[in-house]
Amino acid sequence: MQISLKIIVLLFGISFLLVFVSLVRRKNIKPFYSTLWLLVSLLMISLVVFEKFYKWVATLLGITDASFLVIVSLISFLLIYVLHLSIRISQMSDRMQELISHIGILDHQIRKLKEDESD
Repeated sequence: MQISLKIIVLLFGISFLLVFVSLVRRKNIKPFYSTLWLLVSLLMISLVVFEKFYKWVATLLGITDASFLVIVSLISFLLIYVLHLSIRISQMSDRMQELISHIGILDHQIRKLKEDESD
């Protein structure tokens, strides 16, 4: 990896780490997501620190370029994250439908009580 690329990756990794540590301190992010992004920032930092290890793993897997291994790993991570978000959105959609039903029932009961009081 070129030195300029190493510096950029290291700076992004450290900035991600600092941003998410500050978000955790202010409690603006849930623990699951902070852990997830903390691991991503540590992975980015480790790409620079343990570059030889990643090259060894790439060679072991038969990949000629270690950067391809990193790209495949990041794309896999993003696909897993999108799947997780899709599941969460589906769960929230189900909850919203349930809430809409409960609000409809409560609205009907309130109207019925008002009608009974006016009679």
